[in-house]
Amino acid sequence: MAFGKTTGRSDRSGYDMEPFRGKGNMARCYRFPPSHPEYGATVQRRRFISGSVAGLGWALASGCGGGAPAATLPPDTPTPTPTPEPPPPQGAEVVRLSLASGETLAGVPFTYAQALRAGDLPAGYTLGEDELQCVVRSRWPDGSARIVVLSGYCPSQTGLERTLTLQRKPMTATAPPVTLADLRQTGAVASIEYGTLVARWQGDDWSTPSRVLIEGHWMSAWRFRQPLGSDPHLVAWMEVRCYRGGDVEVLPWLENGYLLRASPGERSANARFTLGSQVRFEQALRIANHQRAVLCGLTRYSHWLGVHRDVRPRHDAEYLMATRLVPRYRIPLSVSARLLSRMPEQYVPLGPAGFPTGMGAAGYHPSIGLLPEWDVAYLVSKAHARTYDAVVIHGLCAGRYGTHFRDESTQAPALPSAYPALVLHGASAGLTSAGASSRNQYTPAATGSVPPAFATSHHPSIGYMAYLLTGWHYFAEEVQFVALANHFKQTDTTRDGARGLLLSQAGANTTRGAAWAMRTLAQAAAVTPPDDPLHAELTAVIDANVDHHHERYARANHNALGLVQPYSNYNGTQDPWTSASWMDDFFTAAWGYLKDLQVCSPARTPALDAFLAWKYRSVVGRLGGSGTASFGYPWAAQYTLPYAPSARADWSGAGPWYAHWGEVARAMQLPTEVASSAPLDSGYPTSATGYWGNLLPALAYAVDHGAEGAAAAWQRVQSAANFAQQAAAYADDPVWGVMPR
Repeated sequence: MAFGKTTGRSDRSGYDMEPFRGKGNMARCYRFPPSHPEYGATVQRRRFISGSVAGLGWALASGCGGGAPAATLPPDTPTPTPTPEPPPPQGAEVVRLSLASGETLAGVPFTYAQALRAGDLPAGYTLGEDELQCVVRSRWPDGSARIVVLSGYCPSQTGLERTLTLQRKPMTATAPPVTLADLRQTGAVASIEYGTLVARWQGDDWSTPSRVLIEGHWMSAWRFRQPLGSDPHLVAWMEVRCYRGGDVEVLPWLENGYLLRASPGERSANARFTLGSQVRFEQALRIANHQRAVLCGLTRYSHWLGVHRDVRPRHDAEYLMATRLVPRYRIPLSVSARLLSRMPEQYVPLGPAGFPTGMGAAGYHPSIGLLPEWDVAYLVSKAHARTYDAVVIHGLCAGRYGTHFRDESTQAPALPSAYPALVLHGASAGLTSAGASSRNQYTPAATGSVPPAFATSHHPSIGYMAYLLTGWHYFAEEVQFVALANHFKQTDTTRDGARGLLLSQAGANTTRGAAWAMRTLAQAAAVTPPDDPLHAELTAVIDANVDHHHERYARANHNALGLVQPYSNYNGTQDPWTSASWMDDFFTAAWGYLKDLQVCSPARTPALDAFLAWKYRSVVGRLGGSGTASFGYPWAAQYTLPYAPSARADWSGAGPWYAHWGEVARAMQLPTEVASSAPLDSGYPTSATGYWGNLLPALAYAVDHGAEGAAAAWQRVQSAANFAQQAAAYADDPVWGVMPR
């Protein structure tokens, strides 16, 4: 989109907006073309408005409301961190997890992840049913388990489904863990071939994993790797689970691209994976630089030595949302057939699945949001089997993006502190809007085909839900790779080196890019085990962002509206400073989500709370009732609105600023008197994919965190005469249907 020009632009639905200029000093605005579904409604609203309030409409008056000096803000009340519910007593049920298969589950081994609410499983306790293995992979700040990986065997009398009743009990001594010797005794032989290049594991090859992931009495897991011939970039990887009874499960993949090694580029050959004496996968694969391809296909997402195990978990969706690791979504009375029809059913290596063909294109896309549509579908369908497949398929297909820059010196994702001035060579990896290095330190340019475009401003949550469900570390690492690609593609001085600042005003990010990058960063910190060196680094980056935003906005004498600095003035050099409020809503929601994940250092929590208390004004303030200082809630969901009365506003804090949201309403010539239950206006008020949808997650988190006026604002929206139509629409398109808890 070309901002600040007289060419048309696209709204969030992908329609071109026609530029026009009001009379006199009216600011440049955009209107819907006759082909747009909102055109007729907009015309009718204008006719009604012109007969009642002169000048009311989409036009923004440049001189209205006056230029107030920097407002003196009342002290913000820090938003309290939610107090965890008291843990259940010993032996009490925490949650249930169901397993289902088309064949009998008798004697079948299993491993899946389970997210837990803070406090439900304190240190020194485990989740038990018979001899279930429970390994903690991530912890909440209070020391209780955040994510655990559960393993075991189904009893011999099990039928097609088994429900695990997970009860809290003190940890006791268990049998010795499954060892590499046990893996060798299975006689497993595995190989990954790529053209004439071969990596093979058998016998003593199983004695030297590259990393130990889990050690347990029912199941242990390791990572194995081998370079393929003399190729400097191409590596064969496997994540291997070995069970006490001799069962072995393998997730194999090819990876192409290190961080600093010279001459990255495209590779093309026939790929084959063999386990035991059977070829389990074979397909011609062209792998571009910094991609990775899991060698599975269609409906099988891992391989078993011997008989394939086709088991799917069914998590308690209500409990999963209650953990706060995912937002709370509006659950319909019945599962939408239209929603399920969009879920992919087969995995194709490096395939698009539901990802956009051109990430960064204007308009609504189901991948954009705190979670993408396929992840949300698992929650709102209460873990429908087809949505589970879709979550895993997308986690695997994410290997198509050129975001996988593995540090050749550690064989792990790169640490920010190790490369403070390094910037990714984005163009050859498909990473849009990559920045510059002040020290001329770049990753090597790649040759051959370019991976599909990856745009920070539009990127979805990738791999996160797949890890929360399956426990495969591969998916946790996928989240890490994406978070670090967002970090290293920024100009080093913009991100402030290793501090990794994600600035809303940085053009390479845009406000929405800073929002989604912060979301991904928080998810990466949540899934990274505390003993991984990357965990401390991610926490430090989050802390730096909390410090920066707290100092710049909450502690400073900044604007009273709760708006962070946008990356551009949509009015160019004209007054007022105008920008996209829906992007600011993304930013607010992402930071509210970060608070729920509790991934900053405990010492930074007061600063985070103070920043959010200030930030929530941006959404709550637009949802007012009547009064001279109010912005009427029916008009809250705009494409753009005035941020400051002057195009020369000093965003370091001096302004000038509007004194309150009522001044913004008058600058837009909106009424400040609103009838009770008045219908929502503009911004596609009956749609689940418009600007009202973009607004709701921010408002839901404001309510959850006790922001001043948030509960009343939520009630106004819910009571609006036409909100029921919007609420019903979230059944088919649930991404933006976030609710308070």
